[in-house]
Amino acid sequence: MTRKPEHDMTKMEPAESGERKITIVLATNNRDKVREIKPLLERLASGVYVRTLAELGAETEIEETETTLEGNAKLKARTIFNLLSPRFSWLVSFADDTGLEVAALDGEPGVYSARFAPVPEGTAPTYDDNVRHLLARMEATDRRNAIFRTVIAMKGRIPGRNGPVVFEETVEGSVEGEITRERKGENGFGYDPVFRVASARATFAQMSTEEKNRLSHRSRAVDKAAGTLGAILKANL
Repeated sequence: MTRKPEHDMTKMEPAESGERKITIVLATNNRDKVREIKPLLERLASGVYVRTLAELGAETEIEETETTLEGNAKLKARTIFNLLSPRFSWLVSFADDTGLEVAALDGEPGVYSARFAPVPEGTAPTYDDNVRHLLARMEATDRRNAIFRTVIAMKGRIPGRNGPVVFEETVEGSVEGEITRERKGENGFGYDPVFRVASARATFAQMSTEEKNRLSHRSRAVDKAAGTLGAILKANL
Protein backbone atom coordinates (compact mmCIF):
# COMPACT_ATOMS: atom_id res chain seq x y z
CA MET A 1 0.00 0.00 0.00
CA THR A 2 1.36 3.42 -0.95
CA ARG A 3 -0.02 6.77 0.16
CA LYS A 4 0.52 10.40 -0.68
CA PRO A 5 1.51 11.95 2.70
CA GLU A 6 -0.44 15.17 2.28
CA HIS A 7 -2.46 15.23 5.49
CA ASP A 8 -1.88 14.67 9.17
CA MET A 9 -3.71 11.35 9.63
CA THR A 10 -3.99 11.85 13.38
CA LYS A 11 -5.85 15.17 13.18
CA MET A 12 -9.60 15.05 13.73
CA GLU A 13 -11.65 16.69 10.98
CA PRO A 14 -13.14 19.81 12.61
CA ALA A 15 -16.19 20.12 10.34
CA GLU A 16 -17.21 16.51 10.75
CA SER A 17 -16.26 15.70 14.33
CA GLY A 18 -19.66 16.69 15.73
CA GLU A 19 -21.45 14.45 18.14
CA ARG A 20 -23.39 12.41 15.58
CA LYS A 21 -22.01 13.46 12.20
CA ILE A 22 -21.08 10.44 10.07
CA THR A 23 -18.56 10.52 7.24
CA ILE A 24 -18.78 8.06 4.35
CA VAL A 25 -15.45 7.74 2.55
CA LEU A 26 -15.37 6.35 -0.97
CA ALA A 27 -12.42 3.97 -0.92
CA THR A 28 -11.35 4.46 -4.53
CA ASN A 29 -9.03 6.66 -6.55
CA ASN A 30 -11.07 6.03 -9.71
CA ARG A 31 -12.69 9.35 -10.59
CA ASP A 32 -15.15 7.67 -12.94
CA LYS A 33 -16.47 5.51 -10.08
CA VAL A 34 -16.61 8.54 -7.77
CA ARG A 35 -18.65 10.44 -10.35
CA GLU A 36 -21.21 7.62 -10.44
CA ILE A 37 -21.34 6.63 -6.76
CA LYS A 38 -21.17 9.93 -4.88
CA PRO A 39 -24.51 11.41 -6.05
CA LEU A 40 -26.27 8.13 -5.20
CA LEU A 41 -25.04 8.27 -1.59
CA GLU A 42 -25.41 11.98 -0.94
CA ARG A 43 -29.19 11.60 -0.79
CA LEU A 44 -28.96 8.92 1.92
CA ALA A 45 -29.65 11.01 5.03
CA SER A 46 -29.06 14.35 6.66
CA GLY A 47 -26.01 14.52 8.87
CA VAL A 48 -24.06 12.21 6.56
CA TYR A 49 -21.03 13.52 4.66
CA VAL A 50 -19.73 11.75 1.54
CA ARG A 51 -16.03 12.35 0.97
CA THR A 52 -13.41 11.06 -1.45
CA LEU A 53 -9.83 10.04 -0.76
CA ALA A 54 -8.64 12.96 -2.87
CA GLU A 55 -10.67 15.44 -0.83
CA LEU A 56 -9.11 14.04 2.35
CA GLY A 57 -5.54 14.05 1.01
CA ALA A 58 -5.50 10.29 1.53
CA GLU A 59 -5.15 8.88 -1.99
CA THR A 60 -3.93 5.35 -1.46
CA GLU A 61 -2.99 2.59 -3.87
CA ILE A 62 -4.24 -0.73 -2.54
CA GLU A 63 -3.00 -3.83 -4.29
CA GLU A 64 -5.96 -6.07 -5.09
CA THR A 65 -4.55 -9.40 -3.95
CA GLU A 66 -7.79 -11.32 -3.38
CA THR A 67 -9.25 -13.79 -5.89
CA THR A 68 -12.90 -12.69 -5.61
CA LEU A 69 -14.74 -9.42 -6.00
CA GLU A 70 -16.00 -9.72 -2.43
CA GLY A 71 -12.49 -10.30 -1.13
CA ASN A 72 -11.09 -7.23 -2.89
CA ALA A 73 -13.99 -5.02 -1.80
CA LYS A 74 -13.51 -6.07 1.83
CA LEU A 75 -9.75 -5.54 1.56
CA LYS A 76 -10.21 -1.98 0.35
CA ALA A 77 -12.94 -1.11 2.85
CA ARG A 78 -10.90 -2.41 5.79
CA THR A 79 -7.69 -0.71 4.64
CA ILE A 80 -9.29 2.72 4.30
CA PHE A 81 -11.24 2.33 7.54
CA ASN A 82 -8.04 1.54 9.44
CA LEU A 83 -6.21 4.41 7.73
CA LEU A 84 -8.80 7.10 8.41
CA SER A 85 -10.39 5.87 11.62
CA PRO A 86 -8.22 8.15 13.82
CA ARG A 87 -9.52 11.21 11.97
CA PHE A 88 -13.25 10.67 12.39
CA SER A 89 -15.39 9.83 15.38
CA TRP A 90 -17.95 8.17 13.13
CA LEU A 91 -16.84 6.70 9.83
CA VAL A 92 -18.04 4.35 7.09
CA SER A 93 -15.54 3.12 4.51
CA PHE A 94 -17.33 2.30 1.28
CA ALA A 95 -15.48 0.18 -1.29
CA ASP A 96 -16.44 -1.72 -4.42
CA ASP A 97 -14.96 -4.20 -6.82
CA THR A 98 -16.52 -4.81 -10.20
CA GLY A 99 -16.07 -7.57 -12.72
CA LEU A 100 -17.30 -8.41 -16.20
CA GLU A 101 -18.09 -12.12 -16.45
CA VAL A 102 -18.29 -13.43 -20.02
CA ALA A 103 -19.85 -16.85 -20.57
CA ALA A 104 -17.74 -17.72 -23.62
CA LEU A 105 -14.58 -17.01 -21.63
CA ASP A 106 -15.66 -19.16 -18.66
CA GLY A 107 -16.34 -16.09 -16.54
CA GLU A 108 -13.27 -14.10 -17.50
CA PRO A 109 -12.13 -11.42 -17.03
CA GLY A 110 -14.04 -11.40 -13.72
CA VAL A 111 -11.97 -10.20 -10.79
CA TYR A 112 -9.18 -9.29 -13.23
CA SER A 113 -11.35 -7.02 -15.39
CA ALA A 114 -9.28 -3.89 -14.72
CA ARG A 115 -6.05 -5.65 -15.68
CA PHE A 116 -7.26 -8.06 -18.36
CA ALA A 117 -5.11 -7.07 -21.32
CA PRO A 118 -1.45 -8.20 -21.38
CA VAL A 119 0.90 -5.21 -21.02
CA PRO A 120 4.61 -4.78 -20.27
CA GLU A 121 5.59 -5.50 -16.69
CA GLY A 122 5.31 -2.46 -14.45
CA THR A 123 2.49 -0.90 -16.47
CA ALA A 124 -1.29 -1.14 -16.26
CA PRO A 125 -3.69 -1.64 -19.18
CA THR A 126 -5.88 1.24 -20.23
CA TYR A 127 -9.62 0.98 -20.75
CA ASP A 128 -8.93 0.78 -24.49
CA ASP A 129 -6.37 -2.01 -24.03
CA ASN A 130 -8.90 -4.11 -22.12
CA VAL A 131 -11.69 -3.55 -24.63
CA ARG A 132 -9.46 -4.43 -27.60
CA HIS A 133 -8.25 -7.58 -25.85
CA LEU A 134 -11.81 -8.63 -25.02
CA LEU A 135 -13.04 -8.15 -28.58
CA ALA A 136 -10.05 -10.05 -29.95
CA ARG A 137 -10.65 -12.97 -27.58
CA MET A 138 -14.31 -13.14 -28.65
CA GLU A 139 -13.87 -12.56 -32.37
CA ALA A 140 -14.68 -16.15 -33.37
CA THR A 141 -17.67 -16.78 -31.09
CA ASP A 142 -21.37 -16.02 -31.39
CA ARG A 143 -21.88 -16.72 -27.69
CA ARG A 144 -21.90 -13.12 -26.48
CA ASN A 145 -23.86 -13.19 -23.19
CA ALA A 146 -22.21 -11.64 -20.13
CA ILE A 147 -22.94 -10.32 -16.65
CA PHE A 148 -21.57 -7.16 -15.06
CA ARG A 149 -21.30 -7.61 -11.29
CA THR A 150 -20.42 -5.19 -8.48
CA VAL A 151 -19.76 -6.11 -4.86
CA ILE A 152 -19.75 -3.31 -2.28
CA ALA A 153 -18.19 -3.70 1.16
CA MET A 154 -18.79 -1.31 4.04
CA LYS A 155 -16.78 -1.15 7.24
CA GLY A 156 -18.07 1.36 9.76
CA ARG A 157 -18.20 2.78 13.24
CA ILE A 158 -21.33 4.75 14.10
CA PRO A 159 -22.89 6.09 17.30
CA GLY A 160 -25.31 3.73 19.00
CA ARG A 161 -27.73 4.03 21.87
CA ASN A 162 -25.36 2.13 24.14
CA GLY A 163 -22.03 3.20 22.67
CA PRO A 164 -20.17 2.84 19.36
CA VAL A 165 -21.41 0.24 16.87
CA VAL A 166 -18.85 -1.36 14.55
CA PHE A 167 -20.13 -3.26 11.53
CA GLU A 168 -19.06 -4.81 8.24
CA GLU A 169 -21.50 -5.61 5.43
CA THR A 170 -21.35 -6.63 1.76
CA VAL A 171 -23.99 -6.38 -0.96
CA GLU A 172 -24.05 -7.21 -4.65
CA GLY A 173 -25.64 -5.84 -7.81
CA SER A 174 -25.60 -7.31 -11.30
CA VAL A 175 -26.99 -6.75 -14.76
CA GLU A 176 -27.23 -9.10 -17.73
CA GLY A 177 -26.24 -8.22 -21.25
CA GLU A 178 -24.06 -9.16 -24.18
CA ILE A 179 -20.74 -8.17 -25.69
CA THR A 180 -21.07 -6.28 -28.95
CA ARG A 181 -18.70 -6.86 -31.87
CA GLU A 182 -17.62 -3.23 -31.95
CA ARG A 183 -17.67 -0.18 -29.73
CA LYS A 184 -20.95 1.70 -29.57
CA GLY A 185 -21.38 5.05 -27.80
CA GLU A 186 -19.10 7.71 -26.37
CA ASN A 187 -20.07 7.88 -22.69
CA GLY A 188 -19.09 5.88 -19.63
CA PHE A 189 -15.78 4.13 -19.08
CA GLY A 190 -14.18 0.71 -18.99
CA TYR A 191 -16.14 -1.91 -20.93
CA ASP A 192 -19.20 0.34 -21.28
CA PRO A 193 -18.86 0.74 -25.09
CA VAL A 194 -19.09 -3.03 -25.69
CA PHE A 195 -21.60 -4.11 -23.01
CA ARG A 196 -25.15 -4.01 -24.37
CA VAL A 197 -27.70 -4.12 -21.54
CA ALA A 198 -30.32 -6.78 -22.19
CA SER A 199 -33.22 -4.71 -20.85
CA ALA A 200 -32.27 -1.59 -22.81
CA ARG A 201 -30.79 -2.91 -26.05
CA ALA A 202 -28.13 -0.22 -25.79
CA THR A 203 -24.60 -0.17 -24.42
CA PHE A 204 -23.83 1.74 -21.25
CA ALA A 205 -21.74 4.09 -23.40
CA GLN A 206 -24.86 4.99 -25.40
CA MET A 207 -26.66 6.08 -22.24
CA SER A 208 -26.60 9.29 -20.28
CA THR A 209 -25.28 9.14 -16.71
CA GLU A 210 -28.86 9.30 -15.45
CA GLU A 211 -29.95 6.39 -17.66
CA LYS A 212 -26.94 4.31 -16.66
CA ASN A 213 -27.57 5.00 -12.97
CA ARG A 214 -31.09 3.59 -13.31
CA LEU A 215 -29.89 0.30 -14.80
CA SER A 216 -26.27 -0.43 -13.95
CA HIS A 217 -24.81 -3.13 -11.75
CA ARG A 218 -23.04 -0.48 -9.70
CA SER A 219 -26.17 1.60 -9.09
CA ARG A 220 -28.05 -1.55 -8.06
CA ALA A 221 -25.30 -2.43 -5.60
CA VAL A 222 -25.20 1.16 -4.29
CA ASP A 223 -28.98 1.14 -3.82
CA LYS A 224 -28.71 -2.09 -1.79
CA ALA A 225 -25.78 -0.69 0.21
CA ALA A 226 -27.69 2.52 0.91
CA GLY A 227 -30.68 0.49 2.09
CA THR A 228 -28.49 -1.65 4.33
CA LEU A 229 -26.68 1.36 5.74
CA GLY A 230 -29.93 3.24 6.21
CA ALA A 231 -31.35 0.33 8.20
CA ILE A 232 -28.24 0.19 10.37
CA LEU A 233 -28.40 3.94 11.04
CA LYS A 234 -32.13 3.81 11.81
CA ALA A 235 -31.63 0.95 14.25
CA ASN A 236 -28.88 2.71 16.17
CA LEU A 237 -29.34 6.48 15.99
